[in-house]
Amino acid sequence: MRKNRGRIRNPTGFTSHDLSTMNNEVFRRDEIWFVAKGNSQNSKLYSLVEFKTANGEVIRRDAKYDKQYLEGKYGADPYLKRIIDWGTVNA
Repeated sequence: MRKNRGRIRNPTGFTSHDLSTMNNEVFRRDEIWFVAKGNSQNSKLYSLVEFKTANGEVIRRDAKYDKQYLEGKYGADPYLKRIIDWGTVNA
């Protein structure tokens, strides 16, 4: 815990698939995190504030996070049908 101007601040985390909350009015870039599966079936956790575009630029504070996420710009794939082989799930 960290004390900040008389208030106690505790880190809190939650997961959501609700893209309506993925915007700069609800969260800062350092509060949005992604999980990606690695080649060894491990997981990598990274924050939007750490993410750089192909030309090395950081994501702008006023960017449309939800739109860019759906476009695949953050390295995470929002469409499970591309990740999961649904033919083997119910086998």
